[in-house]
Amino acid sequence: MLSSFSLKAVVVALLATSLLTDAGSAHKKHGHHKPAHSSDAASHVKLSAYVTDWALPSKIAWSKLDHVYYAFSEPDKSGALGQFDKNQLHSVVKQAHSNGKTVSLSVGGWTGSRYFSDLVKTSDSRASFAKNLVKAVSDYDLDGIDIDWGKYSKSQTDDYTLPNGVSCNSKDPADTDNFLALMKLLRKQLGSKKLITAAVATSPFYNSKQTPSTSLDPAWGSTVDFLNVMVYDLAGMWNPTSGANSALKNNKEQGSVDLAIREWTAAGFPANKLVVGCPFYGYLARTRKPATSRSESVAYAGSAQIQGDKYDSKGADPCPGAKASFSGEYQYRSIVEQGIQKNRNDWTTFWDRKTLTPYAYNSKDKTMLTFDNPASLKAKASYVVQNKLGGLMVWSLEMDDSKNSLLTAMQQVRR
Repeated sequence: MLSSFSLKAVVVALLATSLLTDAGSAHKKHGHHKPAHSSDAASHVKLSAYVTDWALPSKIAWSKLDHVYYAFSEPDKSGALGQFDKNQLHSVVKQAHSNGKTVSLSVGGWTGSRYFSDLVKTSDSRASFAKNLVKAVSDYDLDGIDIDWGKYSKSQTDDYTLPNGVSCNSKDPADTDNFLALMKLLRKQLGSKKLITAAVATSPFYNSKQTPSTSLDPAWGSTVDFLNVMVYDLAGMWNPTSGANSALKNNKEQGSVDLAIREWTAAGFPANKLVVGCPFYGYLARTRKPATSRSESVAYAGSAQIQGDKYDSKGADPCPGAKASFSGEYQYRSIVEQGIQKNRNDWTTFWDRKTLTPYAYNSKDKTMLTFDNPASLKAKASYVVQNKLGGLMVWSLEMDDSKNSLLTAMQQVRR
């Protein structure tokens, strides 16, 4: 999941809150309500969403959610947590608890993971970092901690062959073992009633040979409550041709939800703790020829990423020599506002029966957009239910339309 400002920052990133909904009568009766967290309680978290510190939505449909991840707190070299609005987090937690919902602080992000490897490298550094994380849980009355290590959480990027995050991230061959050691320490210190989660890539954690593990340490499954698998950013200008941003089914070369879940479960991670990440955005790019009803795979025009919607601004990774660029991100609220799915403003929208996702082509601008809509998210919700997975996760909540169309389409996983 990662910063919101560049292609790599897109996170593959995660989400915002402003918070309205009536508290239930039981919560009003007992005043401040803090939901209990045990392994049983975690089983009730079926639909979660990231809310971003920099783009809180004007209101949150709390009745349609089980859990919120507040992104991001970025650790510095010493492991001290910062780069977020503390008063805003307090407000989010207060509103969530008044509605009987839970909140985790998401730590890291695409541009906030530079020091993770060093912070988990030794028993002393892990102890110091864990102390800060545990203190944050206490200080902000949190219900859990979510680790979003850029090394493990980006799906695809240009010239990106190993999951090492931004180029200036610290890294070590033993990162996976050290990461697990941190999670074990957090579980010991936080106990069984707090949620411990992580946002992860489509392939399992890397082994000592720096290839995706085919046999994960069983302790991963017994230590963490959920792994949020970010099955988005599967296609983009780092590929020669366009493709689905978040396919439910697809071939191995392009990737899909189904393939990612199969890979994680084959490596030994429990299916009921795998959460399918869903993007509330798509990607825009200029193409050499029109997309048609027969194929969404067309060659890109040029190598420069064009601007997506009005919310897309240039940004660069926090590394020496990094160049600022657009992400090409196109939020669902913009798709609705511009009538893209109604074929307005020179747009024609298609449905890919292979990937079970929509895509659209603009004949005037010669641009193509791949995205998710209520139909594709209903298909993903059905997949989660049929395969008895942990649930669905959203990146990121503020990107939905004013009617919460996407969030509403995902409700099947909560029944």
